Amino acid sequence: MARSHIVFLTLVLSVVSTLSTEVPVFLWGDLPKTSLKSNPLSTVSASEFGTILKQELLNDPFTVIFVEENLSVEDFSRRDLELGGDTSYPYLHANLPDSYYLPSVEDPIKVLNSLADPEKVSHVILTENGLSADIESDSGRFLFINMNDAREGESRASLLRRHNNFLENTITKLQDRYNSVIAVYTAHYPSWTVPESHSRVRRQAQPGSPNDFILDGLRFYVNAIQVTNANSVKNLTTLTNSSSIFENTNGTSMTTTLDFLNENTKITLNFKSASGYWSLDSVLLDADNVKTNLISGDGFNTEVYALTNFSYRCADNVAFRHRNDTKLGVNFLNLKIQPFFATLNASDMNYGDSFNCSGFFSAPIWSGLFVVFILLIITFYGIMNMMDIRTMDRFDDPKGKTITVNALE
Repeated sequence: MARSHIVFLTLVLSVVSTLSTEVPVFLWGDLPKTSLKSNPLSTVSASEFGTILKQELLNDPFTVIFVEENLSVEDFSRRDLELGGDTSYPYLHANLPDSYYLPSVEDPIKVLNSLADPEKVSHVILTENGLSADIESDSGRFLFINMNDAREGESRASLLRRHNNFLENTITKLQDRYNSVIAVYTAHYPSWTVPESHSRVRRQAQPGSPNDFILDGLRFYVNAIQVTNANSVKNLTTLTNSSSIFENTNGTSMTTTLDFLNENTKITLNFKSASGYWSLDSVLLDADNVKTNLISGDGFNTEVYALTNFSYRCADNVAFRHRNDTKLGVNFLNLKIQPFFATLNASDMNYGDSFNCSGFFSAPIWSGLFVVFILLIITFYGIMNMMDIRTMDRFDDPKGKTITVNALE
């Protein structure tokens, strides 16, 4: 009985350990100069990191948090061969004497969100076109900057060097505006991981892709959105505005409107959540001031749904069509999507494990079962034939009477 309790406790601890994310944290700026010394051989827990932050933020400074999609200790020692082998973080290296570096911290983003005053928090996204919004000049605010500006074909070292320059320019501007500024550099996920036999691989869109949209209560990745009408196809290229409405009736529902002003088109996505699943039931297309309700499934395409806290990710394109006019519809090419009902915090909207639209018995599994079944039949047939072999049980005696075998025997 004692052994079973130990095994159960070990399994529980292994499951709990997979729920946390350990990433490095770099703090610098107008710190109170506490006696904190980081230990590179241990991990700072979420509660310990919260205590550290409370000490550093006693004076209510302007706190800016730069959030990478992924970051690891190895990134700080990476050398950029294109720049003669120099470090990718010359600005951070220059601030080492007045900084705190924690190599491994559990869930730093969650801790920062829990300490921030909801009324004094701003979330900004860094894209290829710059910041998605201006930095407001209110004292004592928390500013989260999610750096999702990765470029196609760009090396990791070049990306980190660009972000180093962005950190330097941003901090310089903020220090000119505020009396006290503290900066935090961290990430959502580690960029270097050691695979384990029991770990589940996350299949998700390329981090920082310009096609990865984070809206109010919704995150989705799509290569292209097309509006089809008879033989014409119109690509929606520029998302200018979005809004979400949350409603609670028998279950949970959410309506998100995507506004493409340049194409004079609006698309409204209707989500529902019930019985542990969420689904994208229908799409309302408003093109050229003509509204049309579109549906998926029903012979048109696979329905868009997944388990709660899972993301929908299928290789096939997702199409929504009018029930009576199948030539009119909306196509989502290479779609990955997940709604976060009643969630507005962008840092909390991370893709869950993917639902890939494949049943448990895939083609390789059926092939393996078929081969095993044939081998079992051959083995069973061979054993039955071996059991039916009849050996001689009587022999001639040279001094006795000759054995006579009847035909019936």
